[in-house]
Amino acid sequence: MELSEIMERWRESFAEIQELDLQALLPNLKEFDIEVDGRLTQIARMLADDEPAQMPQTIELQPNPDALNKLSHFHIAAFSVFFTRLKSLEPMTRSMFDTLADIKNFSLKSEPVAERQTPQFIILPDLDRLLASVRVMVSMWLAYLALLYINELPGGLGIVSMTVPIGMALATTPQIPVLKLLKPAIGSVFFVGLIYIFLMPQLSTFLELGLLIFSVTFAICYLFAAPQQVLGRAFGLAIFLAIAAISNDQNYSFFAVANTALMFALVFIILAITAYIPFSPRPERAFLRLLGRYFRCSEKLLSAVKTDPGQRITGLESWKKAFYTQELSHLPNKLAAWGKFIDRETLSGSSPEQIQALTTSLQALTYRLQELLEARGGSQAEFLVQELLTDIRSWRIGIQETFQRLSNDPTAADREILRTQVQEIMVHLEVRIKETLDKSTEQQLSARDGENFYRLLGAFRGLSVALINYADTTDAIHWSRWQEEKFSL
Repeated sequence: MELSEIMERWRESFAEIQELDLQALLPNLKEFDIEVDGRLTQIARMLADDEPAQMPQTIELQPNPDALNKLSHFHIAAFSVFFTRLKSLEPMTRSMFDTLADIKNFSLKSEPVAERQTPQFIILPDLDRLLASVRVMVSMWLAYLALLYINELPGGLGIVSMTVPIGMALATTPQIPVLKLLKPAIGSVFFVGLIYIFLMPQLSTFLELGLLIFSVTFAICYLFAAPQQVLGRAFGLAIFLAIAAISNDQNYSFFAVANTALMFALVFIILAITAYIPFSPRPERAFLRLLGRYFRCSEKLLSAVKTDPGQRITGLESWKKAFYTQELSHLPNKLAAWGKFIDRETLSGSSPEQIQALTTSLQALTYRLQELLEARGGSQAEFLVQELLTDIRSWRIGIQETFQRLSNDPTAADREILRTQVQEIMVHLEVRIKETLDKSTEQQLSARDGENFYRLLGAFRGLSVALINYADTTDAIHWSRWQEEKFSL
């Protein structure tokens, strides 16, 4: 998982370094590529239970300072981010090799890898899971209240025993509309009802009953074998058990079928009511809601970038930062899941590929925000902080205002206006940086300070580019159809 994230972040850097001569900037890049590729090949051998043919060799990427000094400040910043990501592949692949070699009990040993600190454990809630739990609890209480206050309720206590598990199943896949389950439920009641009324009274031995149970179970599982039909399969089996009510003293009555059918009708009514707590379950509305939440979290997280790097962060601020970071990590995947359930009619003028491109751009934007926070945590030269404080604050406020506007209306991203605004800010910032660096001295700016600063600058630039890319993807989507009022369950 961590390797995939590193590779994804590295891939996102390609667009920014296309104009650079990487062979001149990194003379040993080819050797590094051969070494990393060789490690992955040996890992594949070990996964196939073959002993590795060679051990990892120590290799360190070294940029060419002469070629680096010829670049502009923003190109240096872009290269710095790319170089940091590329360099992280070395310890990661070595760690993977050593871990797998130890698991497979191969005797070859490589150089020890420095242990990484275990991250601090923090309890962070998932808002969508909490909301799903609330829906299940409300469904259960509605079923209980109906049982207590409605005389001769069809199904009796069974309405509670059916509402809760079905509600929990829907909570795991909230994208499925309640009405999608109505068809398999009606079909199962009709199918099992016919068996119960006309076939089961003719049975007289355990062998006949056993064959019937096997045949019905096999038929339901066969008809609803697809993974997306798992709820229909569960419905069919539950309805069969509820209607058949197999016991030693077996009685048959049409009212048993009718009561079960009415019970499930009440279950669907309860689930349809709770599906709207507190928002509409329509996939396109849920998509827009999560998109707005993504930019609210982005705005809150960006506000954590203090203008004073030395300012102390309280425990509450650290918790908020971790919470918003978690939200931004999960929301692109949640959006992708909801996007698959938006019907073709609503997608008129838009394609599933465009939805996928939008969620991919959000994932890239998440990586850029995380990199900005990581880079902001590094030490910065006091000279640069004081000289560029106003300019960096202007950039941050401008991006925050954009996030705030998008949180109110995620469809309001005009790519041309946004591109113009961001480019003006970045051009002004580049001029100010050049002026500042030109008048700096070696005492004011060390090599480490320069590296940290360029990494921070690259994070600023990367976030701006990712925001423009998001605007490019939204410009191709027809949002007006998504916002039309439509009743659905």
